[in-house]
Amino acid sequence: MSRIAFVIAFAFIAFEVRGQDEFDGAPFRLEVPPEIRNFYRNPDGSCVQCSIGMCGIWQDEPKAYTLLWDTVYGDAVRGGSWATRVENYARERKMSIYNVTGEETFDWMEWAAKTGRFAAIGAGASHFQTLAGFDPESRTWYVCNNNSPKKIDAYNDRQFRRLHLDSGPWIVILNDAPPPVNPRYVNWWQ
Repeated sequence: MSRIAFVIAFAFIAFEVRGQDEFDGAPFRLEVPPEIRNFYRNPDGSCVQCSIGMCGIWQDEPKAYTLLWDTVYGDAVRGGSWATRVENYARERKMSIYNVTGEETFDWMEWAAKTGRFAAIGAGASHFQTLAGFDPESRTWYVCNNNSPKKIDAYNDRQFRRLHLDSGPWIVILNDAPPPVNPRYVNWWQ
């Protein structure tokens, strides 16, 4: 699919399904429609690339959103990944990323959500998912599992920390400008 056809399909689907996600009330959310997230269903243990790809769609970064396929940006990247593998294929594709491991990942995830970047995150035993939203007031985290990408799972802070630590603290954030802030509609005339 050409980039133009992909963008047109994305815009059409985004228009059709707007407002149908489980986390519409979250002030920080990755607004990628379920049909587009489904392109990043984990086909073969490529959960890290699926999660980075979802972030790439959100940030309009083709080097990231085409990781699963052979394109002008490079060969398809499939199978399991680890921090150095991600670092290597990001360098090959000239993708700028924050590849963060250790205790600081929680601070980085909060920063990524609040700045509208979101992140591919270790979540669950030997698994990567996509941080798709955050509500700082209620400390609710929203995660898209690439094994069931049409739905968004909500976790309180304690549950989210346990989920993340089950995989070992590692995240990947695209070092690219985030999209514009989600609009907030108000009745200005009242």
